[in-house]
Amino acid sequence: MKKILIFIVFVLTPISLQAVAEQVSYSLQGNDGKDIIYYLISRDGTHYKDLLVLIQGSDCKSVINNRTMIENFGATFPDNDILLVEKSGLDRRIGKNGVEPDELTCPQEYMQGDSPSKRVKDYLAVLHQLKNRYRHIVLLGGSEGAIITNMIASDADFITAAISMNGGGRFFIDDVIQSIRRESPEEMTDEAVNNFKAFAEKAKKQQLPAGMTVSKHGTNWWHEVLSIDNQKMIQSSKTPLLVIQTMSDHNVDAAGALQMMAAIDNPMVSFKTYEGLDHFFKDSDGNDHASAIIKDIKSWYQLQVHGRKQGHEKRDVP
Repeated sequence: MKKILIFIVFVLTPISLQAVAEQVSYSLQGNDGKDIIYYLISRDGTHYKDLLVLIQGSDCKSVINNRTMIENFGATFPDNDILLVEKSGLDRRIGKNGVEPDELTCPQEYMQGDSPSKRVKDYLAVLHQLKNRYRHIVLLGGSEGAIITNMIASDADFITAAISMNGGGRFFIDDVIQSIRRESPEEMTDEAVNNFKAFAEKAKKQQLPAGMTVSKHGTNWWHEVLSIDNQKMIQSSKTPLLVIQTMSDHNVDAAGALQMMAAIDNPMVSFKTYEGLDHFFKDSDGNDHASAIIKDIKSWYQLQVHGRKQGHEKRDVP
């Protein structure tokens, strides 16, 4: 099965790669006894009072080797330190030079140990240790990172703001089925969809064979992602949350996102759609519209820092 979760890419002024290359890792023991590896990047030797938390997608690659994510996402909030938290089972050796390992070389420890709930627990453990050092903490994640962002925002009450981008609709199964219908030959589509539904049912009931991996993910990951109710996460957000969805995004269920957000009734949540843009904020001619997205994010964030108006609606962002 093709992996369909991809982190968002912005084209902005990059931060210093030297700052990333020279950054040492830190570790913290989690509640499960495993070490949590994280990186704290201070740009130009300056420690800022605000913290930007970048949350990567579902790729089998060390977060410190996701250079495009660090450079481009990091430029969204240039006056923040940047926090990166490694996924369980990965370290800076995985995905060197930007090349993601294939199914055979992706570490088994990662494939069997990674899951959304594990990622959320690790982020919260690190953030609880760091939160008193910062005035504001902002979360920014796309695709699977968007789901992790929504989960943290529904749990933590000390986050200033969160931006969740192109996370799709209410249930992950709809994202996968939408992708199958677009990519499978017409004569094989129904069979492929039915096969995945059968797989998904077994995954949700935890009936998959022990040690099985599909698309570089183990059975626990599949069980969790197919069980998560994204609408419930967003509805219960304790954090000012901006949900962004581009409507020509074929990697997730964009139409499902629109339907989901229409059902959300939480004054903490804002929703913004962009017609004609794909998963990477490009139009059908390949033109990049990231600058417009960033402008909207910054305008929305200023409202959160300087105070939200009573009755602020979720549907529109200035």
